[in-house]
Amino acid sequence: LYSLILNDKPKRVEFQMRILERSGLGEETCLPPAIHYIPPTPTMNEARSEAQMVIFSAMDDLFKKTGIMPKDIDILNCSLFSPTPSLSAVVINKYKLRSNIKSFNLSGMGCNADLISVELARDLLQVHPNSNAIIISTEIIMPNHYKGNKRAMLLPNCLFRMGSAAILTSNRRSDRWRAKYKLSHLVRTHRGADAQISFLVIIAAVHN
Repeated sequence: LYSLILNDKPKRVEFQMRILERSGLGEETCLPPAIHYIPPTPTMNEARSEAQMVIFSAMDDLFKKTGIMPKDIDILNCSLFSPTPSLSAVVINKYKLRSNIKSFNLSGMGCNADLISVELARDLLQVHPNSNAIIISTEIIMPNHYKGNKRAMLLPNCLFRMGSAAILTSNRRSDRWRAKYKLSHLVRTHRGADAQISFLVIIAAVHN
């Protein structure tokens, strides 16, 4: 695929092929459909379609495995990709969640949003007894597909693939017997004040 798209840039093709061969990615990992076009078409609509594909799949699987109904969800927390309407609004619309649901959408935090999502769900469950919270984490490839020449920025094209995970957390006593894990401790340190170590670790920039 890369050789067809970048046939006029052999060095880029060679570099990305070397990384792919050593990445350890299996055959079941996926790129979004728009990346398979020649040339790729990284649009907002394609990114939104990718998000819906992986999120709805994860949510359907969660409802099937847990037996919980959409009306039983009290708190919804989505992370990473930030379209309008938000990911949480898309989920609420798709599954017709209750009108008094407490929904949140985290963005601009990279992979750190996963840990923040768990912390947010924990804090909300501490003040809302007898509640269920769903945490949805996504890896949406389309908005971050890089077409430039910087090798450091070409790496994510090779290492990241689309996907989503949905986690049900609860403080209901009736769910204690079937819970797979218990959250005992959560410690998070924010190093954003240090520009050299943390602040500029991941940035969004114009392709070049």
